[in-house]
Amino acid sequence: MATYPNRGVMRLKKAALKKTIFWLLGGAAALYFLARYSFSQKAIFLLRSVRPSGTLLRPTFTVEIAAQNPTNQRVVLKSLAGSVYVQDKYLGNVASFGDQFIEPNSESVLKLTARPNALGVFQSIKELLTQPMGSVSVRFTGSANVDGTNIPIENSLV
Repeated sequence: MATYPNRGVMRLKKAALKKTIFWLLGGAAALYFLARYSFSQKAIFLLRSVRPSGTLLRPTFTVEIAAQNPTNQRVVLKSLAGSVYVQDKYLGNVASFGDQFIEPNSESVLKLTARPNALGVFQSIKELLTQPMGSVSVRFTGSANVDGTNIPIENSLV
């Protein structure tokens, strides 16, 4: 019966190689998820403006939301959805679906359209006309999907 003296050494080398590959793949996965997490912690969404638009028979409001990427990585904004309130009264829902790329250290402005119901339009116009100039508060509440990570958004504009 023949014996192979190097067989035990080869088993040790294979085990060490498997361990090394395991740690390399684990480290790469951790780095990937850390990058996603760090963007979600640094993403900035700002409500820029809410303006009336549309026609008298089909009134709409244009809502501009700025998405800022202060990181050194290009990210993909997959979706953004939420509700707009004027003086804490519901105006309408806005949504954007589809990939929008935000380059590193830059800002993208999303122009969304809110189509309020009849009651929402009259309440909003009433608030805009009866409040002194500059005292109308607008609030956006929603969430964004950035690179597969959901980010809650709560932003106000006075």
